[in-house]
Amino acid sequence: MQGYSWQGIDSLGLPQQGSIKALSKTHAKDLLTEQGVRNITLRGVTQSVHTYPYVGWLMPTRASGIDKKELAYFSRQIASLLTAGIPVIDALETLEADSKPRLRAILRAVRASLGNGLNLGEALALHPETFDNGYLALVRSGEAAGELGPALTSLADSYMRAQQFRHHIRQSLVQPALILATAAAATWMLLAFVMPEFAAMFAQQKRSLPQITQWVLQLAETVEHQGKWWLFGLSASPVMGLWCYRRSEFVRMLLDGMVLRVPVLGNLCQCANTADMCRTLAATVSAGIAINKALPFAADACGNHFFQRAVGGLVSQLENGVRLHDAMAAEFCFPNTLRRMIRLGEESGRLEHMLRQATAFHEEKLHRAVSNFLPLIEPLLMVLLGFVVGGLILAMYLPIFAMGDLFQP
Repeated sequence: MQGYSWQGIDSLGLPQQGSIKALSKTHAKDLLTEQGVRNITLRGVTQSVHTYPYVGWLMPTRASGIDKKELAYFSRQIASLLTAGIPVIDALETLEADSKPRLRAILRAVRASLGNGLNLGEALALHPETFDNGYLALVRSGEAAGELGPALTSLADSYMRAQQFRHHIRQSLVQPALILATAAAATWMLLAFVMPEFAAMFAQQKRSLPQITQWVLQLAETVEHQGKWWLFGLSASPVMGLWCYRRSEFVRMLLDGMVLRVPVLGNLCQCANTADMCRTLAATVSAGIAINKALPFAADACGNHFFQRAVGGLVSQLENGVRLHDAMAAEFCFPNTLRRMIRLGEESGRLEHMLRQATAFHEEKLHRAVSNFLPLIEPLLMVLLGFVVGGLILAMYLPIFAMGDLFQP
């Protein structure tokens, strides 16, 4: 689903404008035409980039000062009010009074958008810095099914689990990060300040140096003369890479496809996107929405653009009579376990149940993989630190040991 801003004329001949999400420009024009809009002008809107789950776990997720915990609390509260039969606008006004200033401003803007005729999903979509694609997908599916309260409750539960998971991983990565920073600082200081002094001392000797010492001296000379360019390159490369990722659809597809093929990272990304897709599909299918209509919502919930495109591509195959598990077989990004579970759900008529089971299974698999991987990081970093710093010290002292042989009788 792509975002488009549009301008046109309504059935009364008045100029109108707004934003819409659709599979293509043609799809967007068809949707607007059904609403009575004519003389339509469309312009693509750059969507906010999903923070990868495997990146988002490592840092606090804040958008305009609103973190996941606050958003989860808001979702649970508004779900309770909607379940009690309170209208959306009144529920937002009730929560607005007790919210923090930033969230209060957003809720006020959302309430104003609802008053202008937008539904909740469209109003929230005007604030992509706060409500990501996954959030919007579940809200829209809940609205389409008339089950907005349960959808928001599911969102709150999901956000709280994600918040606890991120906290656990951040806590586990503090010590390895300190070790890595210490190793990098120690290596830089040895190469930039210590090795040049040893090089001057070695230059006075007329003996050949050990090969490892020669390598380290060459590296120290490179750091001394080109170190600032290295630092500039290391700082600029991520910025340029992020800029290209945001601006180019080709780069996003290329990098996201490569990520899915990386042994460890690809498995984590596959599990996270599969869980998000199945959670949204289960919510929409349980509300009575046809699977081909539910897939665009599920695609929006996925953070990986390659995975998202693969989910969106299933719609055309389903409309041609292909069963869901057979359609998934053509894409490598869908796990074999997922395809088997969906096949069982389709054959038994319990697709919703199997989608919920698939969500729980892949969430548990993701948690288990991360929990098993994290304890290995610190020992590996310690070994790396020993090799690097130990190698530098060995390179410095081997020639000194060789000098001692000159004084032996």
